Amino acid sequence: MTDKFTIEQIKTAFDKSFEGEPDEWDDLRNDFIAELTTPQRTPQVGEAYMHKGDATLYLGDCLDILPSLGKVDAVVTDPPYGIGFGYTGKYVDDGGEKYHELMLSLKQYPLALLQYPEQLIDLCINVFGQPDECLAWVYNSNLPRQFRLWALFGLTADFSCFKQPSKNPECNKVKRLLVNSYDWWEQPQVKNTSIEKSDHPCQIPVSCVERVLKLIGIQSIVDPFMGSGTTGVACANLGRKFIGIEIEPKYFDIACERITAAYAQGRLFA
Repeated sequence: MTDKFTIEQIKTAFDKSFEGEPDEWDDLRNDFIAELTTPQRTPQVGEAYMHKGDATLYLGDCLDILPSLGKVDAVVTDPPYGIGFGYTGKYVDDGGEKYHELMLSLKQYPLALLQYPEQLIDLCINVFGQPDECLAWVYNSNLPRQFRLWALFGLTADFSCFKQPSKNPECNKVKRLLVNSYDWWEQPQVKNTSIEKSDHPCQIPVSCVERVLKLIGIQSIVDPFMGSGTTGVACANLGRKFIGIEIEPKYFDIACERITAAYAQGRLFA
């Protein structure tokens, strides 16, 4: 399941679902609609501002908040990258000391890290060492680079949890039409015309994160660079616990809305 419904669409669906129901259901209906439509107050930096279902969201710097969380099962994240990226297809910055500091803050955790292969080699391997496994997300793009890598550190992928048609069905070594999933898959990027697109410039598909979460089998996830909340939406859809941290208030607000909608959608359509 992906976040295909806006809050207004969920509100409309909820209204329709109560048509003809007993009057005593009105309080439940009104509480639910109020939860979706009441403006949220301005969060304080570092505050656990939103709790929704199994999700806890923090506004602040992950360097300050991560040490206060205690033990976590794994970090699953798409970290900030390519600040100087231009659509010529070339990066003009090297990540800098701040990026290195951010990567060092994740070293103690089992980690699924999404990166371009060049940055994975230049900026991450010197911190984390060689990945235990790499998964390739392949997509069509106007740029020469047509894939990104999920690098797994301290985690392994169970490819038997997905079945897919064999890429080489005529090979005599293939005994059945459906085989365990490969370590790469094709999936479109989130474009401006995508139904799940938010006001975030580097949003990734919810279903891409869902696939990774299923492959690694971890039940409690932290995303220290939460952005628009895609990892949180995926966790809500799959019933996983989630902690998200975002330093930019604009994106924090987007994440709060998307994760709230994901939990509401689950209640209505599960």
